[in-house]
Amino acid sequence: MRNYKFYSTRDGRMPMKMPDAADFGDSQKDAFAMYHTADGEPVILRRSIALTPMPWCIQRGTSTVFFSYYRDAVEHCRKRGYKLIKEGGNT
Repeated sequence: MRNYKFYSTRDGRMPMKMPDAADFGDSQKDAFAMYHTADGEPVILRRSIALTPMPWCIQRGTSTVFFSYYRDAVEHCRKRGYKLIKEGGNT
C-alpha cells in the first residue's frame, strides 16, 4: 500500500508551482524557510511571532523540534542532510 501526502496553502488552494515558505505561516508562527529530506519530504523552519524562549522550530510531518537560536535550527537541518528549497517568508 502506498501512502500519499497532499499539501495546500493557507487559503486551501493547491499550489501549481513549488510552494513558498510564506504559504505555511499562520497567526502563531511565520514560516521562514523550506527544506526537503533525501526522500523529498517537506521540512519547514518556522519562527514564533510571540516572544518565547525557544522561538524557532522545525516541522517535519507530525514531528516538531524547538530551538532558541536560528543558527542551531539551521545546524540541525544541515546535520540531517536537509536541502534548502526556499528561504524568505513573512519576516
